[in-house]
Amino acid sequence: MDITSQATTEDLIEDLRVNLKLSEEILSALSEENKALRGMATQDLFRLSKLKTNLLAKVNYLDQALKDRGLSTANPLSMLSNNLPEEQAAIIKQYCHGIKQLRQDIQTQNLINKRFTHDTLACLNEAISLITRPEPTGLSYGTIRRSKQYNTNQPSLISKEV
Repeated sequence: MDITSQATTEDLIEDLRVNLKLSEEILSALSEENKALRGMATQDLFRLSKLKTNLLAKVNYLDQALKDRGLSTANPLSMLSNNLPEEQAAIIKQYCHGIKQLRQDIQTQNLINKRFTHDTLACLNEAISLITRPEPTGLSYGTIRRSKQYNTNQPSLISKEV
């Protein structure tokens, strides 16, 4: 193996290490987000949303760099040369497997957070609609007309015969 391919392999391993670290940070942010959702901590949710956006941008950049090198996390050694030392190949496989596992955990946690948010919003919308129901259009039992006269056609809460 020549020096340039060794440097490229070391850069690749470093990119995979950084990608793994960023994926761990995203999973941690999603766990924090779940706690903030349960605690209804809106300021934390805003902060975590910005953090997730920044982390995802970095991960997407690294993923694109890996694709440009012809590497996918599904089959990490498919495009690398066969002259790769076993220890470097093992490190690359380990990082790719770790990234793949973290991405599945991220998808699961993200789905949990989305479902929790959806269920919470549905409950809030239902509560708001119960509280803010429109006023009935017809006269209700025992109400007074606009002219301040009692409605003689409908019974009143207090019987007039008593």
